Amino acid sequence: MKKYKDYIILLILTMGLQALIYYLVKAFETNFFIMDTFLEVPFIKHFVYFYDIWYPFIILNTFLVYKYNKKDFKNLILVMLLTGFVAQITFIVYPTMVLRPEITVNSLADWIVSITYKLDTPAVNCLPSMHCVYCFATSFFILRSKNLKPKYRALIVTISMLIVLSTMFIRQHVIEDALLALLYTTLVTIIVLVNKGLVEKINTKFNKIIRYEENTTK
Repeated sequence: MKKYKDYIILLILTMGLQALIYYLVKAFETNFFIMDTFLEVPFIKHFVYFYDIWYPFIILNTFLVYKYNKKDFKNLILVMLLTGFVAQITFIVYPTMVLRPEITVNSLADWIVSITYKLDTPAVNCLPSMHCVYCFATSFFILRSKNLKPKYRALIVTISMLIVLSTMFIRQHVIEDALLALLYTTLVTIIVLVNKGLVEKINTKFNKIIRYEENTTK
């Protein structure tokens, strides 16, 4: 576990902070804009299986980036943090809600969809979709990983895109949520990769914090 200390701490901080801020923002909002999409997709319940593997899938992706290129991993974490920050500002300025269909449980997929809905009720602060943001971000850095075989890169990106589609097919999001996620992630990724000094400054501060924690525990 000590070998992967940096990975574990950064991932917990990134996803934990994102989740905490999301629920705090959600708790204090009362007025939401109902999303009317310009392109409605069909409801396909079986895509819930892709939607619900998101957490373990993102953990796998970030670990693979960390394993094969630690510098890219730090870039990825920064992209996730900054895109999440921009997304939270968007949630505050323009809080949205997606109306979902009533589910009659006749199959396993129906039951999983109903549970998924109950765990995320109401479906608010959807623009942009953080499911999509993390899929786009991790996919980009997976594609950059030359140490990972092409067939594995292709498989991971394919699953990522299926998860993106699942957000719309099970009506957790609309297409605008995915498009804005793609725009935000692309712009932030470009900014991070161009400003290499920013990553180094953040990395230096993080290393100081880690060393301080290690010294205080001795």
